[in-house]
Amino acid sequence: MKPMKLQSIRRVSGSIVLTLLAANCICTAATGFVSLEKDAVGVWWFKSPEGKQFLSIGANHVEPVYWQSPSNSAFVLETYGPTLFAADGALNDGSPAADKWAQHVATNFNDWGFNTFGFHNPLSKSLHAAGQAYYVVELDLHVPWGWNMSRATLMQAFKRRPFDVFGDAFVATVKSNAVELVKPRAADPQVLGYAYTDGPPWTVDDEVESPAYAALTAAQKTVHPWVLALMSLPAEAKGKQAWLALMKERYASAEAAGAVYGKKVSSWDELASTTAWKTVGDAAKATADSQAFLLQIMRQWYEVRKAAIREHDPNHLILGDKLNANRDSRHPAQLIESLKVMDGFVDVINIQYYSPFEKQRDTLALLYRESHKPILNGDTAINPLWKDADPDEANPYSQLGQTYASDVSNLFSLPYFIGWHHCGYIRGLRPPFRAALMRGDQKALDDFVKKKTVYREGFITQFEKPVDDVIKPLSRAVLNCEKLHRASGATN
Repeated sequence: MKPMKLQSIRRVSGSIVLTLLAANCICTAATGFVSLEKDAVGVWWFKSPEGKQFLSIGANHVEPVYWQSPSNSAFVLETYGPTLFAADGALNDGSPAADKWAQHVATNFNDWGFNTFGFHNPLSKSLHAAGQAYYVVELDLHVPWGWNMSRATLMQAFKRRPFDVFGDAFVATVKSNAVELVKPRAADPQVLGYAYTDGPPWTVDDEVESPAYAALTAAQKTVHPWVLALMSLPAEAKGKQAWLALMKERYASAEAAGAVYGKKVSSWDELASTTAWKTVGDAAKATADSQAFLLQIMRQWYEVRKAAIREHDPNHLILGDKLNANRDSRHPAQLIESLKVMDGFVDVINIQYYSPFEKQRDTLALLYRESHKPILNGDTAINPLWKDADPDEANPYSQLGQTYASDVSNLFSLPYFIGWHHCGYIRGLRPPFRAALMRGDQKALDDFVKKKTVYREGFITQFEKPVDDVIKPLSRAVLNCEKLHRASGATN
């Protein structure tokens, strides 16, 4: 299969990011799968199955859920008919209605210059057949963390689900996930790569001013939430045994190890049987222990996941987790350590970053300097949320559109930046707002309206009208991105 349909260079279309300018063509061998290439002047590219260099530009959340809101249900019924969704609410994939919806999506992508369905796409046959865009396969494991949880929230999440990555259950789940999602796509040339989760907690924000943080014990304030969860498992748990093995490497005796956590123990067995940790005897040593074991957790996480993918697919790229650069940028030392662990297990540094270029620039430089890998911003917007516009506001998003255009131009002027996926396709009602609407929760609805966070970010309205103030300047900028990127080698 070819990437998205090629168009004239004079049209604002997806082709510009897929087609080489003939005068600057660097010919490469076809691989049959999307791969990576660093050209002779040090500029990184994705490479198509046919061997052509391209940049990945796309959107996330190309999901049918935004076509099921009470506010646009009449429009959807009139446009697509009653068969777009099955009785259980799932997309009726392969139906004429789903094919029609998918064709509308593909047309928009072509018009905008987009060529990739990013995170949180439904892996719909209708959708992928219509546009022949590349797509990200999300290998979701229903992890305990959310993309931006603080320490106190993470403590509660890992207390409920310790998520022992050293245990047999984790390995079995990862393998099963790969059989379900990787094996059927191992030969698909449209796959951009495999991705994992949003914002893994390799760094943690404490939010020290919050009441929730103040209520934490000394151990909870010192030890990483995931580490503390595995320390608190029964002695026979593999995660607990892995932590105990590390303690034996770091301390001459169980007594010395226990003292760091305010525990008087006389044997390693006694330390292994300890499941409650509240105090800290030596904060500096406990912090160092915590970081050392977190690195072991990371390695296990990436090693097991890569092995499961490669068992079924030796070819496609591994994009790994979407690192939360918004948070990670505030913890550069820990971020650098996590990049070292990932080396050999991921092909691209995949991030989510909701900030203008000026704020992203230094973090992107650090990521490349420490990893030597190209960077994909797999989930981005200028702000974490587009604020909902007032109905009588003239051109409410004109400045936003100009900022997007400037940012993508600046980002692709970096020789190591190869992908930009926006955090939304449609400005539909956010699922929490829709849920509140369905249950008649007026208090929750008023709160969303007050915060102006009713809608997801996106380039079309829930009635499929383009948000022209944003998408037109962005599309014009996208048309020029490949040229800017190719020229970045001159200043590299």
